[in-house]
Amino acid sequence: MARPSAPVPQRYTLLAILVAVALAWARWKGWIPQEEAKPPRSEQAGRPAPQTSPAPRANPAPVTGAWEEWADCSLVEDRGNDGDSFVVQHQGQRRTLRLYFADCPEKYRHQYNGDRLADQGRYFGGLSEAETVSLGEEARDFALDRLRTGKFTVQTRWEQVFDSERYYAFVRLPQGDLGQLLVQEGLARIYTKGENRPQGSSAAAEKQRLQALEREARQARRGGWGRP
Repeated sequence: MARPSAPVPQRYTLLAILVAVALAWARWKGWIPQEEAKPPRSEQAGRPAPQTSPAPRANPAPVTGAWEEWADCSLVEDRGNDGDSFVVQHQGQRRTLRLYFADCPEKYRHQYNGDRLADQGRYFGGLSEAETVSLGEEARDFALDRLRTGKFTVQTRWEQVFDSERYYAFVRLPQGDLGQLLVQEGLARIYTKGENRPQGSSAAAEKQRLQALEREARQARRGGWGRP
């Protein structure tokens, strides 16, 4: 006659006893590390906190408002750099800047910028899309070559360009203001947001200055003004 099996609760009890014995044996053999015993709370209260290295912190987001000047900036090489937008570094901080007033043509064509390229081509008297892209590449090379040659100064109020990570700024090179140089060479249109210069000319006066430089470029047929 077959022997009746042990009730289910009894089998679980036996299994739990076997697991407990196995764990105790493993701890005794040193196969399972023991948790370090903690001192009583009274002792912990007077115990100095362990010294740990602080985690690296990202650059805090700048606050929009008063003008700030960064001297001795340098260019950071980045695939997104172009004639009017680029990454700069100052004392370990990096920011992507966008020039006030000056808008350079796009440096390549993608599925979202066809209308913008067409507008830029019309501004310069009717450039084809290929001519406009070529002008954007020329503007990129002109700006980055000058930014690479040495230190430069940035003036900004940390106003964001829409909801991007770019900030509007004036950039002053040894040769002069970068936006003005681009317009003077026929490599940028006077199109994007302007601003009063810090402790300087108003936005209206700055635009008049740029318009005079643009007329000079058109007469000399520089950059985009000499292509149609």
